[in-house]
Amino acid sequence: MENKNSVMLIVDDEVGILRTFKEVFELRGWRVFTAPFGQPASVILEKEKIDIMLLDIRLPGKSGIELLKEIKIKYPDLPIIMITGLGYEDQLVNEALCSGAAGYVSKNVSIRELIEVVNNAMAK
Repeated sequence: MENKNSVMLIVDDEVGILRTFKEVFELRGWRVFTAPFGQPASVILEKEKIDIMLLDIRLPGKSGIELLKEIKIKYPDLPIIMITGLGYEDQLVNEALCSGAAGYVSKNVSIRELIEVVNNAMAK
C-alpha cells in the first residue's frame, strides 16, 4: 500500500539517515520534512499537517523519548515510529512503546521493512 500525498516528519541528528529516509519516501510520493532535533521539529508540527513521524530515540538536548511524550500530549493521534541505533536499546524502546510510539525501526533497517512499518502504522 502506498500513501501518496501523505506528509512525514523525520527527526534524527544524523544527516545520512535524514537524507536516506527522506529519499525513500519522496520517491513514493510522500511530502517529507526533516529536523535534526526537537525544537525545529516542534515548529514544523505547528505549521504543517503531519500524517506520521519517524523520531530518533537518542537526540542531542531533549531526548527522543521526552519529545515523544510531549508530542503525544498535543497530537495524541499522530503515529510516531522510533528510530533506534544499530544496537538494540530494549529499555528505551519499551519506554517509547509504553509512551505511545506506534513502533520502531533500527537505523540499518531494510527499505522494504521501513516501508512496511510505516504503512502498518498509517493503517491503524
